[in-house]
Amino acid sequence: MILRLLSYAVLFSVFEGAYIFFDVKYSLSDLKNYTDALLAAAGMVFTLMGIWIAFLYPNALKRIVDQETVEVADFSETLSETKRLEKIVASVLKSALAIIFVLSLYLSKVILSHFDFYINHVLIFKATALAGTTLMSVIQVESIFSVIVANVMFINDLHKKREDRQMDSEI
Repeated sequence: MILRLLSYAVLFSVFEGAYIFFDVKYSLSDLKNYTDALLAAAGMVFTLMGIWIAFLYPNALKRIVDQETVEVADFSETLSETKRLEKIVASVLKSALAIIFVLSLYLSKVILSHFDFYINHVLIFKATALAGTTLMSVIQVESIFSVIVANVMFINDLHKKREDRQMDSEI
């Protein structure tokens, strides 16, 4: 976890340095259009995967804890479900982070845009905003890939359970 956060910090610094060095120019309306798309994607992942968590979490707990008897829980059956749940929770957290970033970016622009410090250092602020947006895009793409992997794991589990039931019925 700390390694991942450190890699994000390094990536952010590289993006910001590159944007300052190459003097990347963009309009704030273009950034707003992109951040609106980022916000929409993050909102969709956040909502849909929140529903998945609501569906999977009770099933995972039911299998891990047997309320009728005190027995050692068998985690082998729920391992794939646990991994899938971890991927889904991670995607929700990353999407939440993207949403918070975009909201903070909008609020910062509203609050800071009329201060002399902002006006005198607008290029640094714009490079920072673009670097943060680029990093949030990378994080959101990771989130979407986590959703894809979780859904592939779900389909694989369905096929495995169907095949196991067929084999049980044949015996």
